[in-house]
Amino acid sequence: MSFLTALLFFLGIVAFLGLCVAAGLQLFALFRFSTQNRLESLLFSAGIALSLLQVGFFFLSLGGWLTRFSIYFTLLVLALVGWRKFTAVWHLLRNGFHSTLQLLKTPARRAAAFAIGIFLSVDFLMALAPLTGSDALHYHFTIPLLQMGRPYHPDVSLSSSFFTGQAHLFILAALTLGSETIGLCLLWLGGVLTAAAIWCLARQLMPCDWALLATLTFTLTPLVFWQMSVSGAPDIWMAFYTTLAVLAARRGIAPQSSRWVALAGFFAGAAAGVKYTGWTVPATLLVWLLVEAPGLRNAIIFTASSLAAGIYPLLRNFWFAGDPFFPFLTRWLAPDRVNFYALGAVLAETHISRGGGSWLAALAYPFLVVLKGNEYGVGHYFGPLVLSFAPLLFTLRRDDPLVRAAVFVWGGCFLFNWLTSEMGRYLLPVYPLALALVFSGAALATREKAALVRRMCGAVIALFLLFGTLSLVQYAKDFLPVTLGSEPCEQFLERMAPDYNIATFVNRALAGQSGKTVVFFRHLYYLRLPFLNANPATSWLMDPRRYSNPDQLLSLLREQDVRWVVKSPDYPPALRDAFSALERDGKLLTFAEAEVENFASWRLYGTRQRTHVTILNVHSELSALARNFVPSSDEVSCHVPPRAVGGLPCAWPRE
Repeated sequence: MSFLTALLFFLGIVAFLGLCVAAGLQLFALFRFSTQNRLESLLFSAGIALSLLQVGFFFLSLGGWLTRFSIYFTLLVLALVGWRKFTAVWHLLRNGFHSTLQLLKTPARRAAAFAIGIFLSVDFLMALAPLTGSDALHYHFTIPLLQMGRPYHPDVSLSSSFFTGQAHLFILAALTLGSETIGLCLLWLGGVLTAAAIWCLARQLMPCDWALLATLTFTLTPLVFWQMSVSGAPDIWMAFYTTLAVLAARRGIAPQSSRWVALAGFFAGAAAGVKYTGWTVPATLLVWLLVEAPGLRNAIIFTASSLAAGIYPLLRNFWFAGDPFFPFLTRWLAPDRVNFYALGAVLAETHISRGGGSWLAALAYPFLVVLKGNEYGVGHYFGPLVLSFAPLLFTLRRDDPLVRAAVFVWGGCFLFNWLTSEMGRYLLPVYPLALALVFSGAALATREKAALVRRMCGAVIALFLLFGTLSLVQYAKDFLPVTLGSEPCEQFLERMAPDYNIATFVNRALAGQSGKTVVFFRHLYYLRLPFLNANPATSWLMDPRRYSNPDQLLSLLREQDVRWVVKSPDYPPALRDAFSALERDGKLLTFAEAEVENFASWRLYGTRQRTHVTILNVHSELSALARNFVPSSDEVSCHVPPRAVGGLPCAWPRE
């Protein structure tokens, strides 16, 4: 990718943000909101417009109306709504720039601000690399790709098709415009806006120097720069909306203002609309509101606003599956549709079976999630700084409603996480709150305590910043070569994208063939043909109780118009006997096979191995086509732009 291309993507994201801020400012003024903080005004305005845009795209996608024309038309509407505020945006930016220059008086402040800019720029360059994130290749980008150009209908061969939320609509819009890179850049934008929000939050709790350190620490946290650059997951948007919700809630309490309470609920609902776990944000913030300002009026306003902003994915899931939090409540709400094998796999993957326990376990969890992060949802990607500074929370000012709100939301979400999933990365939405609080405690402690405390805090922060910098450099070296044009796209994908070589072989071998292709591997995004995911751990359709019999399995394959089965290198254990029986009986015949290189397990471990891939034909009458098919390295195509192909929606399994 050339420097000019990267610059065009950057300018495009800036122009999009400008449209959203202008439209948001118009709505901000329409509902008579006001704040003296220029950056807060920009962030609140951007948050309003972006969340409304996600809801609008959501409804367009339900009917299959999210097209290039409708996207451009929506952007035109944004411009028309906000055209009166373009000058105001320019003045806010200009005045904010001058205020920032006055604020950065000392060399230390200028160095911190410069470092933040450099690290965010590196994140942006990484975001320009082709998609390689595991969950993104499985569903964050794959599900929107399959939905392009057609009315929404969940694909029950991919259980995770129900997991997509409102932030996924930005990904769908980007793919509709023909570029996954736009989707990754929008995730980066979510990270930048979150960094700006944590700066606003920190400035109300601590001096400028400490606020800069908190923001710098946020940008250098491995989980943060991974989520906002290459992961392809929209979780970072939850952190942005959650921080705005807390800032707005504080304004709704002191002094009491129903408008600000409604805005806090709106942002909390927007966070909830991104992912199931986001509903802990409005739940905990509602409890805090009831504690701070008892009465039903604020509670009703907050609840209604939250639901208006984020309930739509739940209503969609309830409509299609009878379970708003599919599949976690299905055993009670729609017992006739339960696939216990797939449900058990989902529960095991999210660690829900390990949640809860004694209060001693609750006290141990904050340490385990950091020190044994590999077992607790990569919690070690947060680093140990919050845990190290946790004792300093006792120095916080308890008379500040902002502190109480942040503590309540952070603590409530942390407790809920322990009781349910124990997945460290699910704490990302409240990480900005945690960081701002512990830095506030450190700022107060170093001002009031002995010199030893100051030295210890300084040493811990310096070590973390060094750790974060080295982590970013180590991570970026795998992605920057393809972004900067020194590594071919195809070579990068072969090196970094799990299952890419398998998908490429299947694409080439079955090019021009009719019928769907059954696959069992996890990372499906680079498949460019109609497919059916048959891994029973991730497919609600492939219930081993129903299809352990070869004849029933064959009937399902024919019912779903399956012509091809890809074995790489073997069938899933739960369905191995049934597929092997079909192969022995001559109902699955070898069509093509090859040896390809693939990751042996998670890409994180970097272990690669040769994998034998076999493509089998379901129809015995085509046995004459059986042959060996070995691709040459120069025939493998580079990254193909997304197209509206893939598995068509499946009906629910018949009894």
